[in-house]
This record gives sequence, structure tokens and C-alpha cells, in this order.
Amino acid sequence: MLSSAIITLPTVRYIGKLTTRMERRDGARDPDEQRRIDENKKWRRDHPPEEAWDIDKERDAIRYKRESLESLFRIGQKEALDKMKEQIEELESYIDKEENVNSSKDD
Repeated sequence: MLSSAIITLPTVRYIGKLTTRMERRDGARDPDEQRRIDENKKWRRDHPPEEAWDIDKERDAIRYKRESLESLFRIGQKEALDKMKEQIEELESYIDKEENVNSSKDD
């Protein structure tokens, strides 16, 4: 017979300052991104929201551009590989023909 148990954990309250840390993904940041971050640090609540950089939006745009370039590069590689395969098949068929011609002359 199966039984189930309900486990309750005590509620833990933490009163204090919450600190967050951002990990750098690629080591050093891009100088443009660092400039935007520094400008955002100077922004205050009484300033218009248009003056603040939407850093997430900028990062998404950069990521989208990189991913699209990578996919174009992969497509280009695939086309180049397909072209090389066609050339190899042509050369192999040419070699087979030559071998057949040479073997028939030897007979």
C-alpha cells in the first residue's frame, strides 16, 4: 500500500538589503554596452524614460544579428559542401569511365 506524506518547511524571513550580481558572459563587455550601462546609472526617476537605454532590447538585437549571420554562414557552408560533393561525383564517374575504357582496350 502506498502512502503519501506532506512535508512542511518552516518559513524563513530575510530582512535586509537584497543584492544582485550580474555575471559577465563573455569576459569583458563591449565598449558600447558599457557606455549604455554607465549612462543608465546616471538616469534618475525624474528624467524622461526615453533617455534611458533599453539594454535588454539592445542585447536581443545583437543576439538576433549574430544568430542570423551564423545561420547564413551555415547555409553557405552547406551549399559549398553540396557543390564539392557534385564535383567529386563527376570526377568519380569520369574515373570509372576511364577505367572501363582502359580495361576494354586491355582485353
